[in-house]
Amino acid sequence: MDKNLLYDISDVCRMLDTTSRTLRFYEKKGIIKSTIIPFSTRRKYTKEQIDNIKNVLVLRKLGLSVKAISELQQKNTDLRNALLLKRAEIWSLIDTKEGEVNLINQAIAFIDENENIFAQDFNTVFRGNDITREAIIRECNHSIITGDSEVLYKFLSEKMKAFMPPNVFESVRKDTLLPLGKFISVENLEYDKKHANIIYQYIKYEKLGLKVKYIFYGDIIHGLWFEYYKL
Repeated sequence: MDKNLLYDISDVCRMLDTTSRTLRFYEKKGIIKSTIIPFSTRRKYTKEQIDNIKNVLVLRKLGLSVKAISELQQKNTDLRNALLLKRAEIWSLIDTKEGEVNLINQAIAFIDENENIFAQDFNTVFRGNDITREAIIRECNHSIITGDSEVLYKFLSEKMKAFMPPNVFESVRKDTLLPLGKFISVENLEYDKKHANIIYQYIKYEKLGLKVKYIFYGDIIHGLWFEYYKL
């Protein structure tokens, strides 16, 4: 690209895969500039101006607002800090959306169980009671350790019971517990940082630890997973 040439707006749009409307908007906001030549209404751009447009398009691709880009150009903020702030904003949005999806899943699960989601206080219906859940987990831990599936199945959703009948649970339980060795103790309980209805129970065995993931909708278990952890 010749630094002494002026490039027409249409050529710049083709080079950078953008639109004239976008360039005019950015110029109106003051984050890019063009060169006006006498007797022409066409916008022209120098190599330096095109390089700046490239930078702006990269920053927009990263999600930075026009205001944030303007502040960067005026040296009122640091690029790394601007990106850190944008990342935090996105993570916050993701957390919010994950929470919304989680609530929808809980509502669907209640409907599948023929529960009326409008019948009780919203927080009570969806969040459940932590004390009750912890009591349920204590009983279920005993079922997992001893193989007494009758107790466990009192707390499973109908879908869970259909998906994992007692004989399947017993087979999975035996295969999972086989490498663990002798049972030592039930360890700490941990709540998922993002999802209040997910609780982890750590169980210590002689060779390995067993991490049990309980997923509650209300006070009914709709998900149960086993994984190992190193002692």
